[in-house]
Amino acid sequence: MDQRLITLRLVDKVGVMMERSVGRALAVSPRISDRLPVRPPVLDGQQMNPRLHLLATMGKRDLRARCAPSALTRGKFDCLMRAATTVRTGPVRTSAWTVPGPAGPLAGRLYEPENGASSKSLLVFVHGGGWHVGSVSGYDNTLRFLADRAGVSVFSANYRLAPEHPFPAAFEDVSATFRYAVDHADQWRFDPARIGIGGDSAGGNLAAAVALAADARYRPAAVALLYPALDWDLDHYQSMAMFSVPLDEDCVRRAMRWYAPTSHEQTDPHFSVLSATDLSLMPRTYVATAGMDVLRDQGETLITRLHNSGVDAELRRFDNMPHGFAGMLVDHEAKAATEEFARAVSFVLDVPRSSSHSI
Repeated sequence: MDQRLITLRLVDKVGVMMERSVGRALAVSPRISDRLPVRPPVLDGQQMNPRLHLLATMGKRDLRARCAPSALTRGKFDCLMRAATTVRTGPVRTSAWTVPGPAGPLAGRLYEPENGASSKSLLVFVHGGGWHVGSVSGYDNTLRFLADRAGVSVFSANYRLAPEHPFPAAFEDVSATFRYAVDHADQWRFDPARIGIGGDSAGGNLAAAVALAADARYRPAAVALLYPALDWDLDHYQSMAMFSVPLDEDCVRRAMRWYAPTSHEQTDPHFSVLSATDLSLMPRTYVATAGMDVLRDQGETLITRLHNSGVDAELRRFDNMPHGFAGMLVDHEAKAATEEFARAVSFVLDVPRSSSHSI
């Protein structure tokens, strides 16, 4: 075997061992972690536990987006994600698929939980990372966890990242991924009427934009969003000035400019979803926000507008939680919040699309 390949495999194995070791260290009992010499601030009447505050602070540096991300930066983000989401799940079968994207093939993975073997539902989940970092590989543990706890299959694929590939590259790739999932419903043995789309943060932005723009054939059965970014005009939202960990206003603006650099793109509803004049065609929607998140008010504004448009929608705010909590599963509170989100996914996909019941 080629010596370089042997070296790469050895480095990969060492990396996996280190991630698991860090994950185990981060997942210590709350009786230990709550005694950490960390005093999280009380903001808006809320306070993170010491471990969550530590995890959120650890992630802040890479999310500041002060300079263009390198391969090393992206790899580091993925490693941190995997370490902070190292939790046990039931058996989940994974398989690799290649989505024919508009600019080239996109690597995807299908997660099928054994505890949901009879489920005909599928969630197409779009990873977050500010449009400039993140991957299916980095989100592997979170995707596996969602599939297991929801009891439904999850499909996710990479998309082109900014700033190398600005708007609408990611939107087009996610649109292609969702269409691919619908077109493969028979092969994968899913009910086309029970295929939804979801995502977290920038992935929530992309999921909502694709759902809003989809034609009748590819309209999702439901939308499930975690702390989504939905509006370029940040000045409208009080939460933007309240919090700074792991996101603050400056890093959100930078990430948005990398993805949508011009004023024309920044106000396009395919990016700035809340700039759309009509949201009445959105599918039923579930939004989970984090109480201590600069993006909190954007997700909650979406729910208000959907209600005003006659769309079946529900909001769940998780107080004392930071942005990105689904990437912090080693913490018991973040894990419980993500489990609740997974149960909501199961419900919105298992209720027939034509039902008039609220979520």
